[in-house]
Amino acid sequence: MIILDMGSGNTCRNDKSIVRRMIESVAQFDTDLEVILKWQLFRDAPPNIPLDRECFKFAYDLAWKLGYPTTSSVFDLDSLRYLMGFDVPFVKIACRPDLYELAKYSTRPVYLSSAISGFNIFNTVTLACIRQYPATLWDYELSFTPAELDHVSDHTIGWELYHKYKPSIIEKHFVHERDPANPDAGPFAVTPEQLAEVLGA
Repeated sequence: MIILDMGSGNTCRNDKSIVRRMIESVAQFDTDLEVILKWQLFRDAPPNIPLDRECFKFAYDLAWKLGYPTTSSVFDLDSLRYLMGFDVPFVKIACRPDLYELAKYSTRPVYLSSAISGFNIFNTVTLACIRQYPATLWDYELSFTPAELDHVSDHTIGWELYHKYKPSIIEKHFVHERDPANPDAGPFAVTPEQLAEVLGA
């Protein structure tokens, strides 16, 4: 499973044409891999731009028509409650211990990123995560066992971790283009050209 983190309003600028371009740039690939699109929902997290909920609904509906399950990271209870109104495969909680309590309120499976080896709570699926952007493969190997790197939120540059460990679940930031004004579009995020390396043209 490849989870593509599509970002928040930082990435799509709450422009449905950009949302469409992002989703269609993923849909161009014919792959046997399971691909899930994941956005970020929050009410207020300056200087980040919240994703407009109409944009999320547009993204969800378009992805569904193209055959892609869609979900989101949530950063507050209100956003979690909103997400529960959709048929999502899971809820994602970022690598922030102050948010982990949200897992208790989810009616869907929860994927949770953690920077602590051996960490697991609330019957969640835990993804090994280094909070540094970008991180290195060495950072991950120092912090986690090879078994733990089977489920990973990957903030390294490119696909080195993917090729070495072949994780069954990998989360990766995705952008349709680089943008220095977008904090989610750094070198740790993959572009459509880089996505071709694992999904194929």
